[in-house]
Amino acid sequence: MSGRRPVLWIGVCAFLFCAVATPAAGEYQTVDFRLLHVTIDTDWAPRAAPGYFPARFEIRNVGDARVIEIVGEGTRMYRGPRSLEGGSTFVHQSVRLAMGDTVRLTIPVPIYADSENLRFEIREQNRVIYAFNYVGFQSGVAAKDASALVVAAPGSPLRTIELRAAHRMVPPPLALGTRGSGRPFTTATLVRTGPAAAVDFQLEPSRLPANWLGYTSLRAVVLGPAEWAQLTDGQKTALLTWTASGGDLIVVDGDVRTLLPSAQPQPATNPDRMEATHLFGRVTAVRLASVAPGIDDLLSVAEATRDWRWSLPANHAPDWGVIEGRGFRLRIPGVDGVPARVYLGILLLFSVLIGPMNYWILRRKRQQVLMVVTAPLISAAFIVLLAGYAIAGNGFRVQGRAVTFTVLDQLTKQAATRATVSLFAAGLTPSSGLRFGRDVAVWAVGPDGTGLRDRMDLDLTDTQQFADGVLLARAPTNLDQVTFRPARERLTFSPAGGGMSVTNGLDATILGLVYRDGNTTYRLEGPLSVGAKQTIGPGAFALPDGASMPAKFADLLQHQPAGSYVAVLERSPFWEPGVPRLSERGSVHVVLGWLEGQR
Repeated sequence: MSGRRPVLWIGVCAFLFCAVATPAAGEYQTVDFRLLHVTIDTDWAPRAAPGYFPARFEIRNVGDARVIEIVGEGTRMYRGPRSLEGGSTFVHQSVRLAMGDTVRLTIPVPIYADSENLRFEIREQNRVIYAFNYVGFQSGVAAKDASALVVAAPGSPLRTIELRAAHRMVPPPLALGTRGSGRPFTTATLVRTGPAAAVDFQLEPSRLPANWLGYTSLRAVVLGPAEWAQLTDGQKTALLTWTASGGDLIVVDGDVRTLLPSAQPQPATNPDRMEATHLFGRVTAVRLASVAPGIDDLLSVAEATRDWRWSLPANHAPDWGVIEGRGFRLRIPGVDGVPARVYLGILLLFSVLIGPMNYWILRRKRQQVLMVVTAPLISAAFIVLLAGYAIAGNGFRVQGRAVTFTVLDQLTKQAATRATVSLFAAGLTPSSGLRFGRDVAVWAVGPDGTGLRDRMDLDLTDTQQFADGVLLARAPTNLDQVTFRPARERLTFSPAGGGMSVTNGLDATILGLVYRDGNTTYRLEGPLSVGAKQTIGPGAFALPDGASMPAKFADLLQHQPAGSYVAVLERSPFWEPGVPRLSERGSVHVVLGWLEGQR
C-alpha cells in the first residue's frame, strides 16, 4: 500500500465521522501532568463559517520556570463531485512560564473546509508530554447557516431561547481513488437523515474567548446585560472588535449604550428593536419576549437588512471566492502567472542539448569522456537562463494588488478595514512567509477560491506568521483580510470662501475626495499630499484620468451619508500586506470617514 493511501483513508473516515456524528464534539476538561494544571476548552460552533476556531487554554505552572509549546494539528477535507480532497493544518505557539504562573490564552486556528479535525498537544523540549482528544466540526457552511452563540449565565432567562436545529447530514456514496474538480462542497449535496442536531449553541460568560478572531466563524452573538457585566475587559474588547469588524451583536433586554457609549441608536424595522452601527458591524437591542420563542426570526430580519459586502461571516460577500482568471481573485497588471509554455520550451531545449546533442557532438570528436564536464556546464547554463528569465520578467519582489475599504470614525478614533488581496512571488518564497499582527483576520482562499489544499503552518508565538503553505513562489496567493485598530489619522475641514478647506492627515496621498456637508458635496480637483492643505469646491466625485473605482463602491458614492467623506488613497496606512516592500499594481484604497461620529 502506498504512503498516501493510509492518509486518504484516515481523512475519509474522519470526514464521514464528522458528517454523521454530532458536530463540534468539543472538549472541556482539566488535567494535571508534569507539574502543569491545564484546562482546555474547544467547545465551539457546531456549524462554522470560514474563519477561526478558538481553542481556549488556562495553564498553571507549579514547577520551575519553563517554556512549553502548544501545538494544534489537523486535517481539512473538501468534497468534490466524485472524490475527497484534503489539506493539513499545523498551528503552534510557545509559552514561557515562571514558577507559579497562570496563563490564559486563545489559540485561533484558521478553518475553511467542509469538515475539519483538530487535536492539540503540549510539548516541551520537542517532546509530547500530553495529547488531548480530537475535535471535529463543519467549517465551510454558508453564512446564513452558521451557528449563533447565546451567552447565558446559570439561571439566566436567555437559557429559555429556542435555538435553531437542522437534520444531520450524511454524504451520498463516494467513488474513492478518483480526483474531483475541486468545486466547493455544500450542504445541498448531502442527504438529510436522523434526528435534528443543534445549529446554535450556548456558553457561560466565563468561557468566551478573549481573542476576537474566533467569533469570525459565527453568524451572531446574543447576550444580556447581566452576561455583559460578568465578562472580563479582554472578553468585552474581543466582542466589540468583532462587532466593529462586521459582526452582529444582539443585546436582550438591554441598552445599546451600555456597550457603546458613543452610539447613536435608531429604531429598527420592529418597534421592539433599536440598532446602532459600529464601523462594519451592528449592535441590536431587543426585548426577550420577541426572541424567547426562538432566534430564527431575529436572524432572518438581520439577514435581509445587513450590507453583506462588508459584514461577517466573510463568505456572505457577493464576491467571496470569485476568481478573475489564472488563479487570481484580482488580476495583477503585468502578471499572468507562471509562463508554463516558455518554461516547457526551455526544458525541452535543455533535454535535447544535454542528452542527444551533447552526446552526438562529443562522439564525433571521440571525446565522450567529456560528458562528465559538459553535462554539469549545460545544466548550470540553463539554471542561469531560467533564473534570468524569471528575474527579467517579474523580478525578486512580491507583487500584489489589493482592494481595501476602511471605515474611519474620527470621533472615537477607530478604524476597520476589509481587504481583498492577490499576491505573486515571482522569485523565491520569502523566508518569513506571510506575517500579520495577532489581531488581523486572514482568510487564505486559495487559487480556486474554496480554500487551501496544501499544508498550512501558522506560528502564533510573536505574530501571526504563515510560515508555509499560503504564499508560494510562482503561484497565485489570494487573501481576504479584516483589520481593526485605533486610528489617529483624520481629515480636517473648515469653511473657506465659497468652499471648504481640507487638510490631509491620512498619512497617504489622496487621489480623489468628496465630502458631503448636508445636501452639498465638495470635490477635490487634484492629488493632495500628506500634510497639505487645499480648498475644495462643490462638485461630484471624480478620479484622475485613467483611474477607476470597483463596482462594489458605486452604491457608496451614490448614497453617501451626510457628515462623511469618501477618499481614495495612493496607499493604505490601515492595511497590512503581510510582506515587506510589496510592489503594488492597480490597487484601490477607499476610506469612508466620519467627522462627528458614525450614524
